[in-house]
Formats: sequence, C-alpha cells, structure tokens
Amino acid sequence: MSLESRCCARLIPTLSAAATPTSSLLSALLSVRSTPPRIIQSPPTQPRRASVALVLRLRPPPGLEISEEQWGVGMGLDEFFRLPWVSHPETTPQLLFIRRTSRPSDRYSSHIAFPGGRSEPSDTSSHYTALRETWEEIGVDLAEKEFGFVGRLDDREITTSLGKRLLMILSPFVFLQLSPHSPTPDLQPSEISSLHWIDLDRLTPPFDKHDWGHVEIDISSRLSPRNRFVRVLLRGLVGGMKFTSLLLPDEPDCISPEYLPEFDDLQREGHGTVLGKNGQRRLRLWGLTLGMTLDLLSHLPQPDTTPLVRPRSISVDSEKTPLLGHVSHEISVGSVLKAPKTPVTVTSSFDAAFAAHQRQRGQKDGDALSGDVVGSRVDLKVLGEEVSEKEEVEVVTKRVGNRRGVGPGITAVFPKFSYPDVNMFIWLFSRKYRRLLRQWEASTRGPPSAASRRVNWSGAALSAFYSAVRHALVVAIVVRALATTMAMGTAGWYFWRWFQATR
Repeated sequence: MSLESRCCARLIPTLSAAATPTSSLLSALLSVRSTPPRIIQSPPTQPRRASVALVLRLRPPPGLEISEEQWGVGMGLDEFFRLPWVSHPETTPQLLFIRRTSRPSDRYSSHIAFPGGRSEPSDTSSHYTALRETWEEIGVDLAEKEFGFVGRLDDREITTSLGKRLLMILSPFVFLQLSPHSPTPDLQPSEISSLHWIDLDRLTPPFDKHDWGHVEIDISSRLSPRNRFVRVLLRGLVGGMKFTSLLLPDEPDCISPEYLPEFDDLQREGHGTVLGKNGQRRLRLWGLTLGMTLDLLSHLPQPDTTPLVRPRSISVDSEKTPLLGHVSHEISVGSVLKAPKTPVTVTSSFDAAFAAHQRQRGQKDGDALSGDVVGSRVDLKVLGEEVSEKEEVEVVTKRVGNRRGVGPGITAVFPKFSYPDVNMFIWLFSRKYRRLLRQWEASTRGPPSAASRRVNWSGAALSAFYSAVRHALVVAIVVRALATTMAMGTAGWYFWRWFQATR
C-alpha cells in the first residue's frame, strides 16, 4: 500500500467518526487548506497592506494527564487529531482574540481584534507580517514548533466608513497550536490590554437573541470630522449607523499590568466592552473582526439553512447546531492533504482603471503576482510536513448545497441606519448589491469554477453596498432639507398672516 493510501485510510475513519468538536475542527481546517484563497492586488494608489493571525488551540479537559510525547509538536494534521487528548470528547476548540488598548487618537482603540498590524517595508511577505506583529503584540512566536500554519482566508479591503476610499488590504492567516499548554503571553501595554481565548461553540451560528447586539457609530463625525455645527446638522438629518455585534463573556486569560478595567470608558464609540442587563461585562465582537471570524467558521460543516440569529420561536436545546453537523466527508484515494492550495490573485475593487489599462496592454489576470503570493508559496513546511510545489491536493466533500468557505461574514459587517427611511433608500439603490450577492451565492453551488475564484466578490459587494449608502444619504439629506425648508416657510407664512391679522 502506498504512502498516500495509508494516509487516506487513517484520515477517513477520523472524519466519519461520531460528531465531536475536534473532528469538526479537523474538517474545517481541511476545508481551509483545500480552498484557494483570494489575494487582492494592491492598487498603485494605495499599496498599504496589513495581516492578522487567527490562532486556534485545543484546550484539554482539566486534570487530564498528558505526557510530553503526546503534545503533538511537529506532527501533521492526521497524526495530531488522532492523539488521545485531542480527540477527547471534552476537549474544547478555542480562538484567540485581543482587546486593544484605549487611546484617544486610535480609531481601533479598545476594539476586540486578532493580533496583527500593518506591513513594514522590511517584511518579506504578508505571512511574515502576521508572525512579526503577533510576536510584537502578545509575545507569542507562531514560527515555533508549537504552532503550525494551516492556511489563508480571502483578503479583505479596509475602507473609510462609507467605502469611498481604500485604506489598506488585510490578509488573514490561520494557525493551530500543537501543544496542550499555551505559551505565556507577554502583552505590549501600549497596544494590547487583554487576551481572550473564546470557545468556538460561542462563535458558531445560530446565535441567541440575547447574544446578538449592535454598536452605534456617529456617521456625522465621519462626514464632517472638524465642523461641530455641520456634525450636529448631519446627525439630525441622517441619524447614526448601527453595526451588528456578537456579545461574548469578558473573561480574559491575560491582562496587561497597565490595564485597569474599572477606569474603562464604556461609553466610548465602538468600545469592545459593554455592560449587560445584569451589570456583567461582555465583549463586543463586531465589524471586520466579526466578518473574519464568520469567514473562518463558514468552513465548519453545517446545514445550509443555519440562520445567523436564532428566531425567538425556536428553543435553544432543539436548534443549537453542534460544531459538527450530519455531513459526510472523505479524502479522495490517492491524494494527501499536505499544503494549502495555491492562492488566486484578484483585482481590487478600487482598481478598475488600472485593471482596464492592464487589459489594454494584453496582460492576463494574475501574470504579475505580488510578493504576497510568492511569500505564501515559500512556506512549504506546513504542520511538520515537507512538500514540493508540484504536489496536488484534492479533498472531496459530500455536501448538498453551498460549498464551505462562504458564509454571512461579508453581510454581517454592513451597517443599518437609525432612520427607517434611510434604510429604505439604501434598499432602493442597492439593486446592484443584491444582484452581486445572488451571483456570489450561485457561484458556490456545484463544482468549483476557476473563473469564479478570480472574481473579487467581497470587494465588489462592499463597493456596491456603500455606493448605495452614499446615494441614499444624499437623497435623505436633500429630502429632509427640502422638507425642513418647506415646513419653516409654511410656518413663517402662517405667522406672517397671524401677525397681519392682529395689527
């Protein structure tokens, strides 16, 4: 029997075994590794990039004795997930989050996020940026043998509040801790206030109503940050934005010595902590971090009909979807999953003019790969397995409906407005956005298409949605201004008639 057949024979029983959190995580990691990530080329007008690290670990049950030989350091996925402490039914998969330090000048101040940051000119790749920033912020070296690089999720475009200007391209990388004992973090007080390990069960849809909230953002401060009078006027005309948020327990695993929770300004806009109805502190996961979390969890095997928020009429015990649904998975005979798929390069949604110029010159899409693509292909030692660039990987997933890796991560980060008519105007102008979503959903059904993988669906949807928002705000401001002017004119006319009658 060949090496590939022996590895497949070991993996098939693992995936078809009874539903456990660890077997679900293995299935998700295999899906991440087998899905080619979309890498967005930076447009010439905005070359800035950033990277974050999504670090997963498996926390063994308390009191379980684990010898050092069973730690799993240097093992591949198949060997690691067959370890007794990993496959234990009470072992809990968790995802790492950080809470950023509160600083008045930082737009991401006190937000819940993943470790990471902007690329430096000396960084060799986006993957290296994720390693460097994680080490600088929390003192954890993801390049050590206790961690393994799993794969990469689709790039994200970070824009201004209304999507008018591109700020940077964000690249998320997924890592797995191979040791049952996490290294002691060393938080950088100027950047990080606390570190949190959150159970994947708390992050997996559908969510309970009491765990699903919103974050209010003052849109007037984005439209006119300096003029106070204009801000007050805009606040009255268009109201505020509301972003959905997931409420999580605020139980930090590590706190910076300079962080004093009792002095937290919880009223600060977008603060990562909020007080619940019972006065208990809870984390607020929202915005881009919530979107990337849902992107990762969309690789978990779940029914296609799983809602984002559980309806009120459905009981918690009967409808909470386990981490592993009733989905059959198998690895095709003759193939071994060793390295992540080669990324697919797509064009930024802010780069239409540059893309047209490239087409006029007759250059094919993806001919000029960025340094990020090269960097992602250099890391061929993945989870303890040496591979060559020519080795092919094939995962056959028996699943009805959408392929995994496509979930509510993009739509969950879009805001709603406090005024109902503004939301109505957005709906009227968002025909292109809804058409893009339908096309995106249709592209996830059936066999994977190379042409579909080369479409920047998230960037196109983001651009179309915020284009509708900008049109809606202009109409709302004009309508309200005209209505206010007419009301004031009518009131002035009646007052003048009354004044003339009383003389």
